[in-house]
Amino acid sequence: MPSIVEDAVPRTNFSIETDVLSNQVLAGSRLSYYIAISAVLLCIWLFQPTKQKCGVSAPFYKASRLKWMFSADTLVKDSYSKFRDRVYQIKTTEGVRTIIPTSLVGELKGLPEDTLSARTAVREAMLSEYTNLCAGAHTDTLSLLLKCKMTGQLARMTPQLKEELEHILATEFPECEEWTPFKIQPFMIRTVARLSGRVFVGPTLNRVEEWMNVNINFAITAFIAIIKLQFFPPWMRPVAQYMVSELGTIRRDLAKAEAMLKPIIDERLRDSETPGYEKPDDYVQWLLDSLPEDQKTDYYIQSKLQLLLGAASIHTTGNLTTDCIYDLAVHQDMQEILREEAREVFHDDEAWIRKDSMGKLKKLDSFIKESQRLSGNITSFIRKVMKPIDLSDGTHLPAGTDLLTPLAGIAVDERYYTDPNVFDGLRFYKLRQQQQQQQSSTSSGDEASSSAANGGRHQFTSIGDVNMNFGLGKHACPGRFFAGCEIKLVLALLLLRYDVRLKDGETARPAPNMFMMTRSPSLTAEIMFRRRTD
Repeated sequence: MPSIVEDAVPRTNFSIETDVLSNQVLAGSRLSYYIAISAVLLCIWLFQPTKQKCGVSAPFYKASRLKWMFSADTLVKDSYSKFRDRVYQIKTTEGVRTIIPTSLVGELKGLPEDTLSARTAVREAMLSEYTNLCAGAHTDTLSLLLKCKMTGQLARMTPQLKEELEHILATEFPECEEWTPFKIQPFMIRTVARLSGRVFVGPTLNRVEEWMNVNINFAITAFIAIIKLQFFPPWMRPVAQYMVSELGTIRRDLAKAEAMLKPIIDERLRDSETPGYEKPDDYVQWLLDSLPEDQKTDYYIQSKLQLLLGAASIHTTGNLTTDCIYDLAVHQDMQEILREEAREVFHDDEAWIRKDSMGKLKKLDSFIKESQRLSGNITSFIRKVMKPIDLSDGTHLPAGTDLLTPLAGIAVDERYYTDPNVFDGLRFYKLRQQQQQQQSSTSSGDEASSSAANGGRHQFTSIGDVNMNFGLGKHACPGRFFAGCEIKLVLALLLLRYDVRLKDGETARPAPNMFMMTRSPSLTAEIMFRRRTD
């Protein structure tokens, strides 16, 4: 769960596939209209002035805008290999960005918002002035609820999530008595939408098809609107916004969500006055309880916050789960290793609801983290310099500078990972074991036991100067623990019930889609599943 909720990471985490974009933009009878508009936009964009004032004394990595549009991951890796521990600059489709190496991130991550702002950077990346994609004054409330109500009580939610997963497997997943090809990415998006919805809006609404469609498509529509607006220079956007039909779709989706949520909110407010009323345990109720009295019937803001939660969670979590399935299909030796671990942890039905069960899936945790390392975000640590900053290497960052870190390059740096281009599903499990041994040899008693049990920085949800898929510092994604629980639940259940492989004749992992700063798993790839008989 990234940026919109806690301003943790860049807009590019939306992970919208390029073929989705194409279908959205060019569908229907207005094809010629869109082609004409697209040609105008492309000309405006390509011939914008390339010179831009910048007060950062750092080298530029030069590449064309079209290359940044379709090969950003390759360019980030290449630029990182050239500059590594130096500050440098790139000019992407979104404008000039100053790239900060891991060696200097530590100097920046603790700076206050009025000096280095994540929220301002995300608002600008989201073009919130036009898209209205920000939680505004409710950002802290959303984050606090995620941290306290959701993260602190994950074990309580697991039975509900498992029930929901069982339902969608029974209704939307093929029987797979024999090897059966199946497009897993669309299924995973719907699965995560259902699982998240069970906790966000409860069982009354999360299975309603209209709600799920609005919730899933909201992020896609917003992503397309942002892309279209970025084709125009900032001075043209106040007028250009009227040419972006998706902005109207966003408003209509908000109205639909409001219409569906209003009866539920009204019913809860009415029932809350009844003695002995037991409040539902979901985000709708948590938000109602936290809002001041004059906002409890503000259906618009509550609907907007729900759609922002979905936009921040559904595609990121669903796509990472898809990446894990693709990696399982390629690395079939890992399946039995992870399956055996799941058998040991979930040896009886009660184990699914035990507080510590998900934490015991250490090998699966490692596998997910390794998949994220090689298929995750291209950049991270999105920040806007609000007051001038001088770094220890002598670099001066004037106010207005936009910052990123080159995560795709860091992920394959041999200084941080042995054989970094090789997929090792147990990489982080082995690192956790090593850390436990080191801590056990240098500590004693409860201190050693606690440190060894946690495995520190090598867990899927851990963050650090090298590990920024979930952001960094106080703006780190507050929903990452819930996302980790969802992914583990889905993968563990699928591993216990199915064998997975590539289609006959295929040997390579399905190629990801790249568009601008977004990398996402193939939408159309089919993976083979067969139900196990043991």
